[in-house]
Amino acid sequence: MLGKTQVRQENLFFPPRQQATGKHNLLRQINKNIDFTAFREKAAPYFSDTGRPSIDPVAMLKMMVLGYLFDIRSDRMIVEEVIDRDSFREFVGYGCDENIPTHANFTRWRQRIGPEVFKDFLLDVLSQCKAAGMRLGNCRLFDSTRVQARASTSSSAKVELELSEQPNEYLDAFGWQTEEDDPEDDPRHGRKLVVNTNDPEARLIRHGNEPSRFVHKVHMGVDSKTGLITNVMASHKPDHQAMIEFLRREEGIDCIGADKGYSATECFRELEAMGIKAFISVLDHSNDKGDKYHLSDFTYRMEDDTFICPAGKTLRMVCAQPAKKRRMYAANQSDCAQCPLRDRCTSGKRRTLTVSADRPLIEKVKFYARLPRYARVMSRRKAVMEGTFAHAKVWCGMSRARGIGREAMDIQATLVAAVINVKKLLAHLGKGSFSSLKLVFVLPRRLSEVTQGLMWSLQSPTRSELVKVQRYIYRPVAAD
Repeated sequence: MLGKTQVRQENLFFPPRQQATGKHNLLRQINKNIDFTAFREKAAPYFSDTGRPSIDPVAMLKMMVLGYLFDIRSDRMIVEEVIDRDSFREFVGYGCDENIPTHANFTRWRQRIGPEVFKDFLLDVLSQCKAAGMRLGNCRLFDSTRVQARASTSSSAKVELELSEQPNEYLDAFGWQTEEDDPEDDPRHGRKLVVNTNDPEARLIRHGNEPSRFVHKVHMGVDSKTGLITNVMASHKPDHQAMIEFLRREEGIDCIGADKGYSATECFRELEAMGIKAFISVLDHSNDKGDKYHLSDFTYRMEDDTFICPAGKTLRMVCAQPAKKRRMYAANQSDCAQCPLRDRCTSGKRRTLTVSADRPLIEKVKFYARLPRYARVMSRRKAVMEGTFAHAKVWCGMSRARGIGREAMDIQATLVAAVINVKKLLAHLGKGSFSSLKLVFVLPRRLSEVTQGLMWSLQSPTRSELVKVQRYIYRPVAAD
């Protein structure tokens, strides 16, 4: 039976709570500006209508939020902190004489509810941000990151499997085959797969010169205007597939920004069908002839479906093969016979290009890279995405998975995204929110400090000091 925390009168035998400062004030601001009641309604179908009342879902959610808000990386430590801190008890809704749920309740709750309810909470926080005046833009930024799983490469729990030889039942025992993964569709089919039995859904990867490690992959979509996280998912799917899933859930998007990991023809095709401009760096390795001119050295003209060679001659389409999804373009023999660049271009009678049937689409994406907006979006993507992942890993504990399995990682990433959105909402509400009474005291002090800074900077011959003062002048005044 679904339970609910009862609002009680303060106990007469306990001293009154002190004035809110520091973390205490932050938690009160969250309780004031964020509505958690919708989570109780979403969790209600997972509980019976009869029986003993359960722990309040809102209280459990708030305790999980505390763990990511203050980087408390253990369920046991969360319980201990809530027991010891009066501000945490007030935030969760427990009195000074009430028992706190144990750490074992967190695991049971996450397994019972599943990640979808937590994703609804993320969307609810996003809608509250919109209601508070944070208007989303029409551009989305995408990237993915790897999170260390709770599995070690030096552990004795590793098993080597031959994907092409091992029976499916054996692979199912280690959780390899899911709705998303199939060994026969995996590019590593026929090679040995190393599985850690502690977390079978983690993948063993090696990036650059770093040692091999078991990781989970987290995909994230961020609004370019506000920096709010709109979608998040833990999955080993290719980056562009996760991005297309995210975009199908939204409306009004006219462009996206992503790195070379999202460069795929099927991705470009899907984005064009949605009417979305793909600001993606294209990986083009087609028609590579070693020391000869590469396909990228030829200029494509969409208006007449032709290529222009480095010498300025035209290559027209001479053959189309729909079954093989490719086209052939060729230059005139007379042009190639008298061309001074012939030795660097071709050894035959004329230069030919065999390109994919989707080549016009690829060239269209390359054309987007020459638009002025492309540079702005990609610059914004680098700052926002890298900053969001750094915030999640350094301040919210997403540098390592807290649970075992893909669903646990999905829940963790979703709650981290919700906490980051809550922080951005509080920062948005804090802009210019101080009262006129505070302004009377704050403004003269600020003017005095700025005047002293200007006087001091004029004595310095260097420009760097002037820049420091300019940054100080335009620094927003934080609400006390």
